Amino acid sequence: MYLDEAKARFETSGLVQSKDLVPCTPDEVRVLEGMLKLTLPSSYKEFLYWGGHSAGPLLRGSDCFWEHLLNIQQWAVELLEENNAPVRLPSDAFVFLMHQGYTFEFLRITEGDNPPVYCYLEGTNEDTFTVNFSSFSDFLAAEIDLTTKVFKK
Repeated sequence: MYLDEAKARFETSGLVQSKDLVPCTPDEVRVLEGMLKLTLPSSYKEFLYWGGHSAGPLLRGSDCFWEHLLNIQQWAVELLEENNAPVRLPSDAFVFLMHQGYTFEFLRITEGDNPPVYCYLEGTNEDTFTVNFSSFSDFLAAEIDLTTKVFKK
């Protein structure tokens, strides 16, 4: 639905085989939502149902798959505190990706089914979060394009 075009491009790129895509189950998504006490946006759940445990080379090196999702919520808070950042995560934030402990990306779950993607980068010391993508589907499409460019060489 939200991610159909991006997923199709990735799957036809030759970089991923069906065995590389390990989806989350509906029960796992319900458990995650229950533990976090929130309802995830539809576009993000679509990602989880597609490759929530593993997506081949996509997002390799980032903590963003099922096994990290509970921990990175706290890691993001700790990163802001360690850096004495002038911002705090909004109460409706869901951190879905952390990279190498110095940057993270999050969605605000109150901003619709395909919300903007916000970013924090260590050392920027800004008083607001940066909007990196206007939607989660745009984020995923950009990551797929980058992965395709890097691994197709």
